Amino acid sequence: MSPRLPHPLRALALAAGLALTALSATAAEAASAKPEGSFLACDLPGEVKQMNEVRGTIVGDIRHHTASTSVDGAQLSITATELPTFVTTVTTDNMIYRKARGELLKNFSGTSKSWGSCTHAGYECRSLRYTAGDGREGLARFYLHGDVLVIVNAVYADDDAPAKRFLASVQ
Repeated sequence: MSPRLPHPLRALALAAGLALTALSATAAEAASAKPEGSFLACDLPGEVKQMNEVRGTIVGDIRHHTASTSVDGAQLSITATELPTFVTTVTTDNMIYRKARGELLKNFSGTSKSWGSCTHAGYECRSLRYTAGDGREGLARFYLHGDVLVIVNAVYADDDAPAKRFLASVQ
């Protein structure tokens, strides 16, 4: 028979065990998501929704593939956009990044707080911090490689921890 811990220590041991169980359950629920066409993957916890869209343009089809989820009050998504080669040939990377930033801000009725160059997961990228029209905050990174633009985006109300964990998981 194992020695009995005094009551406060038993409660502490039980609480620690429950916390570890909850952490491992949360970690187990996070699945790696890599939308079609993407050169990057990320961790999306919970139920992941997939969406695909094709938009025809005069220079060719633009294909969007998105994986998204909501967790702890944050909306998390990764979108891979396959651009026509013509677009990436006749425009600069900065033009593509600015256009994508403008579309993301428009979709969230957002206002840019900061925009700059970064490096993450071995790729050059652009980082955007913004305020959405409904008062929530947003963090996004834009990666362009070849004819594919990947955008990881997190929108949250109060706690930025899920957003930061999500952005850090990109690889």
